[in-house]
Amino acid sequence: MLSDLGALAAIGLAVLVGAIYLLPSLIAFNRGVERRWMILFINVFLGGSVIFWLIALYLATRKVKTTEQAPEQAAAAQPAA
Repeated sequence: MLSDLGALAAIGLAVLVGAIYLLPSLIAFNRGVERRWMILFINVFLGGSVIFWLIALYLATRKVKTTEQAPEQAAAAQPAA
């Protein structure tokens, strides 16, 4: 099957597979996740197994914890005087 592909199509397929493989790392760096280097390490070195790839994807897409409160939460947290 792959022998029937042209050289350009084979390169395109390799780039597509590489982008899918590195998707958790790309998401983590794009979102500015705090532990993006750990996600990259898990993705590159352990991502060959589907379980670790899914763990890296979860870490890259989970909600980022913030120390700041939203204005409506801050107002609700303060007691009325």
